[in-house]
Amino acid sequence: MVRHHKLIYFLTRITKWDKMMKRGIVRIKPIYIGIYHYQYVYGSVCSPDVKGTPPIRKITLEELKKRAEEMVERFKKHVDIDFIQIDEPFIIKKHKDFRKLPKVLNYDVDALLVNSIGATPLELYTLSTYGLPIIERYTTRAFLRALRVKKFLKESKFLYIGEIPSFSAPNGPWDFFRIQRRFGIRFRHIETNEFFRIFDSIPDDEARKVLEEWRKDFAKVVEPSEKDLLDVARVYLALRYLCEREDANAVTINCGRFTEERPIVPCLAFSKLIDEGIICGCEGDITALLSALILHAVSGQPVLMGNFGYKPGMFEAREGELTIEHDVLPLSMASTKYIVRDYHGRRFGVTAYADIKRGQPMTLLNMSSNLNEITVIEGTIKGSEDGGHCRVIIRMEAKGDVKRVPEILVGSQHISMTFGHWLDALLEVGKLLDLKVHHL
Repeated sequence: MVRHHKLIYFLTRITKWDKMMKRGIVRIKPIYIGIYHYQYVYGSVCSPDVKGTPPIRKITLEELKKRAEEMVERFKKHVDIDFIQIDEPFIIKKHKDFRKLPKVLNYDVDALLVNSIGATPLELYTLSTYGLPIIERYTTRAFLRALRVKKFLKESKFLYIGEIPSFSAPNGPWDFFRIQRRFGIRFRHIETNEFFRIFDSIPDDEARKVLEEWRKDFAKVVEPSEKDLLDVARVYLALRYLCEREDANAVTINCGRFTEERPIVPCLAFSKLIDEGIICGCEGDITALLSALILHAVSGQPVLMGNFGYKPGMFEAREGELTIEHDVLPLSMASTKYIVRDYHGRRFGVTAYADIKRGQPMTLLNMSSNLNEITVIEGTIKGSEDGGHCRVIIRMEAKGDVKRVPEILVGSQHISMTFGHWLDALLEVGKLLDLKVHHL
């Protein structure tokens, strides 16, 4: 059994998710090279305001610091993004200063912001050997968001709960060590029986506290009983506990075996967790979970996933439209409160329907099981409806020719979606992470 006092301690402090160690903060190290290409006098190639060959003026350390500060201020005005952290500038005034770089640069630095007082090709080459992207004065927001994706993945950890392989996404990938080598994402496989040990240890009063907090988001409850609602609150608390214990910010459950063990589904708990920054993927689908992590990192917004329809009759799609059909919808992506229903009309479990926000730009993404390709589709949200079987059907219009979707599609039958158009940034992600990007 889970140690009761540890669980109670956790339950008393989960009103807010721990944001002290925020993931995906891009650290940029400014470096100003204060070494002239010429040693004595200005040579043949220099700025047009130089007349003749006057001697090189010695620039003081204070002047170089001022130039470095001006470089940083110009860059800040150009980007103005909240996930960028710019460190103190490092000044290279003498060639021996290059030997200090291994102490100045560490594993947490994501890019170098570089400027100089003149042409310094050899010095720039030396900086390039550290394997960090070099930004000379300015760069695009798309590139900075790509840097965030790379950093966010490196700082992420996912939990896989249940049997391997997944019953609905059997092609994996199942080599979790390969995923960690590829993207830096840590992992933990948790057996279903461990989950239910934690689930059973949660006191009724703690589950009821969560449920009462949730009720303000319910327009009405249709089929689920009070016990059903308390059970999904327990699922939520158990998942929060595991994520806190394991330092995880993503979770997927092979819910086929999960529901075989007990008549419980995590759908509503997933909807709540996603709005708290814990990315959730259904049915043990690893490619959908990785896709959702990338979309969350590039956008900073909630992400949902589900069955992907792209031709008439496929997951309720109509002519010329795309659909996502599933049971998880974060309330922040909706325009109404939840109507709380059962699972697939089967008189057990808890799902919830709400109208998705109409007219929102959206981006879809899925990753191949070989971890080398992604599909990206931009479009617009048309609306949603209660599907009965899968609770939420989201209808979308693609930005491009829908008939070309089968040509560019990789991964499982699922796809992940967030609001906003992010193709430009995801193309940069492709370059940084060596991913082939298929798009319309």
